[in-house]
Amino acid sequence: MLVGNLCIIEDNGRILLKRATRGVSKGKWNFPGGKIDDGETSEQSTAREVLEETGLAIDGLDSLGRLEFYDGTEPFFFVDVYRAQGFSGTLRETEEGPLQWYDRDALPFDRMWDDDKLWVPMVLSGKRIRGEFHFNKGTDTLSTHRIEELDATG
Repeated sequence: MLVGNLCIIEDNGRILLKRATRGVSKGKWNFPGGKIDDGETSEQSTAREVLEETGLAIDGLDSLGRLEFYDGTEPFFFVDVYRAQGFSGTLRETEEGPLQWYDRDALPFDRMWDDDKLWVPMVLSGKRIRGEFHFNKGTDTLSTHRIEELDATG
């Protein structure tokens, strides 16, 4: 099972997304982030991945929860979700994929993972969550899910 992270970066009502050019998310729009390397904390990995994928250095992270993804019943990927408190630097695309700012209220959910339309509005409204998403084995089709709202300490 893989463990990773993603980071919501917002600027003047717009959210930064990346269209993956490789891996399990190839062709889908998603938030910057990736896998945690040995010896890294989730926060350190998030900062590194955002810098590598976007050229932006993030300032502080707010934890928004954890997402658990299953291929059928098999655990596949656990992801810590963060929101950057701020950022600096110059946005640049890499081989990871093109970047685009989207209006907060016009995210391309039809070109994102099926689960995103379920949990992203919750975290954008300020909620902390834990989500469990089961995809039909070997596909990107969501079969079942469960999302719980966490309290401030959760």
